[in-house]
Amino acid sequence: MNIIAKIHSAVPVLLVGLAVGCSGGASPAVHHDASIQPGGAGASGATGVAGTTGAAGQTTAAGNPAGSPAGAAGGGSMSNGGVSTAGAGTTAAGGTTKTGGTTAATSTMIVGGTTLAGGTAKTGGTAVVGGSAATGTTVEGGTTATGGSTVLGGTTVEGGTTLAGGTTKTGGTAATGGTAVTGGTTVAGGTTKTGGTTVTGGTTIAGGTTVTGGTTSTGGTATTGWATIHNDFFWYDTDGNLINVRSGALRKFGDTYYWYGGAPNDHNQTCYSSPDLVHWTYKGIVLTTTGDANRMDILYNATTQQYVIFLKYIGNGAYFGIATGSTPDGQFTFKSQTLVDGFVIGDMSMYQDDDGTAYLAYVWWGTGTNKAHGIYRMSADYLTLDTRMYLWNEGSREAPHIFKRNGTYYYGLSETNMIDPSPTRYYTATNLAGPWSAATMLNTPGSSVSWQTQCDFVFPFAGTQGTVYMYDGDRWEPTGGFQGDYLWLPFEFGTGLIPEMDYYQDWDLNAAAGTWRAFDRTTRDLALGKTATASSTNGTNAAAAVTTATTYQNYTATRWESAASDPQTIMVDLGSAIEIDRVILKWYTDYGKSFKIQTSTDSTTWTDVYTTTKGASYSVTDVTFAKTNARYVRMNGTQRGNANGYSLFAFMVLNDP
Repeated sequence: MNIIAKIHSAVPVLLVGLAVGCSGGASPAVHHDASIQPGGAGASGATGVAGTTGAAGQTTAAGNPAGSPAGAAGGGSMSNGGVSTAGAGTTAAGGTTKTGGTTAATSTMIVGGTTLAGGTAKTGGTAVVGGSAATGTTVEGGTTATGGSTVLGGTTVEGGTTLAGGTTKTGGTAATGGTAVTGGTTVAGGTTKTGGTTVTGGTTIAGGTTVTGGTTSTGGTATTGWATIHNDFFWYDTDGNLINVRSGALRKFGDTYYWYGGAPNDHNQTCYSSPDLVHWTYKGIVLTTTGDANRMDILYNATTQQYVIFLKYIGNGAYFGIATGSTPDGQFTFKSQTLVDGFVIGDMSMYQDDDGTAYLAYVWWGTGTNKAHGIYRMSADYLTLDTRMYLWNEGSREAPHIFKRNGTYYYGLSETNMIDPSPTRYYTATNLAGPWSAATMLNTPGSSVSWQTQCDFVFPFAGTQGTVYMYDGDRWEPTGGFQGDYLWLPFEFGTGLIPEMDYYQDWDLNAAAGTWRAFDRTTRDLALGKTATASSTNGTNAAAAVTTATTYQNYTATRWESAASDPQTIMVDLGSAIEIDRVILKWYTDYGKSFKIQTSTDSTTWTDVYTTTKGASYSVTDVTFAKTNARYVRMNGTQRGNANGYSLFAFMVLNDP
């Protein structure tokens, strides 16, 4: 969103998460999309088809954006500013950013210059889709090996066993032709996935920046390939520190995921790395700029073998900034700041197509503050603007992003609503130069404002069985039960083009397979409805609350809270000794800083299955361990996170296959 001097302050929570700033029980049935969407750094690609000569570009009226860039107003108010340009008269005094505006009745396609002949040949390795496995067969042709251990979003687990089998070859040859799916596969629930996409050339990560969701400990559910994403809670790195990558990006280079970004209006862009999207290691500051920057995105250019960072640079009405580096987590050098067609821009993100060509999606201030938005093709080296592909003369939009599914491009935006949540709209086309459809509202049954978020990007997880298209939204103002800085939810396309996005506080993603499923607590939580006892309680916050069935709508209504002293315990009696291998704890703001998870067959002799000193507020501890027989499972708290007692919303015990 176009903001903001506000820096969101969130209570710490346990382990991982992701976020990209917006400038601006169910059935366990598996869901999948039949198309294979590229992801990660590109492999050797086929030569692109010669482009056609673009139509004549639109004449832009003389004039400058109103005013010079102004600092963000307190409380998130949007400043009207910009950079004056020569030859268009005197720069007008700053005005007020329009928050609403009237959508133009028509959109004008602007195509300038000649389309570059041929696509950019990709020379990088094929992105690893399925996570790394201990052993397996090297796969050529861009095919991700079955198996592996891609674990996504908030599932921190201690001691998870990595499944042997299936290492995706780094540097392999991209599949020419890909895997065409005819007719699609009907998934449980009656949603038919249509068609499939043939992949030509190197593989790329389609869409803008990406973020992971959930929080947990260490390990992951590697033996099955499933990872649980926990919404409504905050995200932390392996040191127990809140990950701050507002207005950032997620990319996969080689076998490693990298997560970049920084606080709004910050001068530093930070980097985290992860092998599995669960355990994020802080790598430090990779770029420091003299002016503030946000909406960071990053792409790898296989021809120049350079990593290129793109920025909304200095202010709400900003330059388009570019920096380069030779490694994804090393130091980057700032290269340039430029106006787009002579004027400043608002929000922006990058899209890398199947042939390696890079595109800028941006909000343009050439006809006024947030009055237009469009798509620009980059030069082959990604360092300069080449050709404007399309321009919508339509105002009051921000957070533009692009992804592609089954040969159809999706261009999405939110409304300009300061830091408040807003609806999300999508245009569709089979060519980035248009023609584009009219904007259609994302269907979110039960919410009119994208489940209390502003959209940021859609990230495709392409696997052996399909592709999961995952929405990421920023929660700049967590309220009530809608906590956490970011929201991750799967898109469901059905038979139409525009997806539907239902709400799941917990859901499972198998990135290697490209499938997802709802997290069905009623069948998987062995502690549900069982007896819970605690060393103490505070007021009406009884121990029984942690094993009571709740939903995302009412989970905050009941919780257990202990007395304000150390140590404290809460124990679940499963009724008889059974095999278990996983525990999930959902913490309130009163949390355990240091605690153990222990199992027992007699409630006298206890075995530690997990220990931490890095617990955090409003976090999810999700721990997988070697299968063991136990009747009793307890949380043994030894150090509180604050002056209050320990407090949990939920205590789940599972035995996952």
